[in-house]
Amino acid sequence: MIAAQRRAMILEHLRREGGDSIIELAASIGVSASTIRRDLDFLMQGGYIVRSHGGATINEPLHTTFERQREIGAHIAHSAKAAIGARAAEMIIHGQSVIFDSSSTVNEAAKVAVQRQLRLTACTNDIGTGGILAESEAIQLLVLGGTKRAGSLTLTGDPGAAFLMRLHADIAFIGIHSLYGGRLSETSLEVVAMKRRMIESAAHPVVLADSSKFQHPAFCDVAEVAAVKTIITDTGLGEEDEQRLLDAGVQVIKVEPIAA
Repeated sequence: MIAAQRRAMILEHLRREGGDSIIELAASIGVSASTIRRDLDFLMQGGYIVRSHGGATINEPLHTTFERQREIGAHIAHSAKAAIGARAAEMIIHGQSVIFDSSSTVNEAAKVAVQRQLRLTACTNDIGTGGILAESEAIQLLVLGGTKRAGSLTLTGDPGAAFLMRLHADIAFIGIHSLYGGRLSETSLEVVAMKRRMIESAAHPVVLADSSKFQHPAFCDVAEVAAVKTIITDTGLGEEDEQRLLDAGVQVIKVEPIAA
């Protein structure tokens, strides 16, 4: 088990239990107590958790500009992300033009699109997702230019942002940091600008977000949920949040997480 996967499992355990001891965490994850201590030190320094005597609790609510390390974020709620991505790929029709936003959940949709050998024109602002899409000869790939954000594979700014203004895509798969209170919000202004352009550039904007994204707001609004047509999430979505989306005229698709 790689460190990022292990640390994601620790975070999911703490979120589920509210907090726990080093001994219980070691037993749950299946590693030594000394390994758990090192992981907790790493997560505390990153702002993920609060250490307590002999254990830890989740640091919530997180700062609105907080971003998970990319490698850890990819493993958190992975079974839900995989199911959401697979369901999103089912929406693609051969010959369509599709925008793939920089997001670990959207990345799962790209993997399935390649597996299904879908014929499409794909556009992405994520270096990693671009590498996945490039594996398929059936996909005409456009990688947006821009500046790589520190600690991520996301490209922001021009020329990608300006290029998006001239696009008319059939569908856009958008990742988002928060859907709290019926608003799409993100942690940084440059990411907000790219996501707004993607939503405006697609006939059918679709947000892919696991149910944890409904808990806390992020720093800056991207748009109201009514700006998108569909939201694909998992069955952990609460009734109140679902009704808020439906009242805004948004189609809600809920999927069961894929069993590990």
